[in-house]
Amino acid sequence: MTPRSAPAHAAPVSCVAFRADGRRLAFGTQAGGVLVQETGDPARPVTLIEFAHRSAVLAAAWNPGASDLLATGSADGTAAVWRVVDDRPPHLMKVLGGHPTAVTGVSWMPDGQHLLCLLADGRAAVWRAFGETYLGEIGDCVRLDVSTAGLVATVGANGFVAVRDLAQDRVPLAGRAAPAVEACAWSPDASTLALARRDGAIELRNAHLDPIRTIRSGDAPLRSVTWSADGRHVVAGAYDGTVFAVDPSSRPLWWLPDPTIRTRSIAVGGAVLATASFATRPYLLDAASGIPLTPGLSLPASPALTRRFREGLLAAEGRVVTAGQPGARTVVAEHDLRVGAIDTLADRVVVSAAHHAVRVTRLDPSAYEVERGITLRAPEPVRTVALLGTPETTVVVAASYEFRLFSWTIDWAGPPVGPTLAGEFGAGIAVLQRLDEQRLTATDHRGELVILALGADGALST
Repeated sequence: MTPRSAPAHAAPVSCVAFRADGRRLAFGTQAGGVLVQETGDPARPVTLIEFAHRSAVLAAAWNPGASDLLATGSADGTAAVWRVVDDRPPHLMKVLGGHPTAVTGVSWMPDGQHLLCLLADGRAAVWRAFGETYLGEIGDCVRLDVSTAGLVATVGANGFVAVRDLAQDRVPLAGRAAPAVEACAWSPDASTLALARRDGAIELRNAHLDPIRTIRSGDAPLRSVTWSADGRHVVAGAYDGTVFAVDPSSRPLWWLPDPTIRTRSIAVGGAVLATASFATRPYLLDAASGIPLTPGLSLPASPALTRRFREGLLAAEGRVVTAGQPGARTVVAEHDLRVGAIDTLADRVVVSAAHHAVRVTRLDPSAYEVERGITLRAPEPVRTVALLGTPETTVVVAASYEFRLFSWTIDWAGPPVGPTLAGEFGAGIAVLQRLDEQRLTATDHRGELVILALGADGALST
């Protein structure tokens, strides 16, 4: 791996990281680009350094002890350590390879010598970075954060949260079940761990994982969490592109919804908050007020969760989907989490999505009684859904919050067929819109539109 010129920066931003002094922002892109910017004037960031990996850059972290060292993680299973100095070409110092899957996160220990590489298969590899020495792994780890005191917090696939002191022992000092946790972040003083949950709540716990309080801020599934630079506020990002800040007493400070914000990665550098985005540059905000500092990224909000249905409306509110006229509504689907997308087909079939769960319901042709309901499990959290086909043979199409489009075929007599990967979109899918029973449009976050149609074999193609 060697540094090279990076036209690959013209792609969605996948990760952001501020240097400890807040004066440099590094970000990686889906096309493999890595850029370092000076953000003294956040409305006009200046690109100082630019290079690239061979594949998507999914993670970045500045070394806490050496301000010119940057670690990156890539979809090709490698992590790298670079020396990045403003007036020199970037220098590749170390490559940490051999990981069996993508490196989705990188975190330095406070000593600046050890690097944790979060892997897409739910483990974290532990390295002595400059000796290129692999020291072992942490199992059941889908997200992690390292405190300034050196404690490592991990979140497992089933929500088990653990705290370890890796300098002493890999055995957890504390471990607690905390179902549906998506992300974690230590406060700057290392005293409090924030846990972002799929039900929209933020839990605050101490270093022993004893509960402090739960912050209720909404019901959209959360994807990321961090703290303000002074540790007085918690900042979180939801899957739907909403970013907000609250204080520990649950008092909301600001709230910004924007579908081009990609909350996979958020970072605070002094007075500036950066997020990944579906545009070709990070989304920058004032961390105290939430006022956007990056112009020209906003798109119209997603459509309301209502559809004309028979003589009334189909509507989603919270976790429940109802159909009918005002005052006489019937529940046709319920979810464990907030419903984020709905669609209908021929006044007979209803689909609703809440995170990974996609519920498909066929109703009686002359009443709102449910004939049959099927719950599908999407490989990735779902942003939007659409229905094609007929009430007898129904095709469910679901776009993830990333770049993939999935489909299932249901004949209602047997098990569904799918999920099938129906396509990938370089800028992510913002909206699905049915044209007729066989065709739909998919519009990405840059406004580009593609028409997809069902073939004779039931497969979607452009």
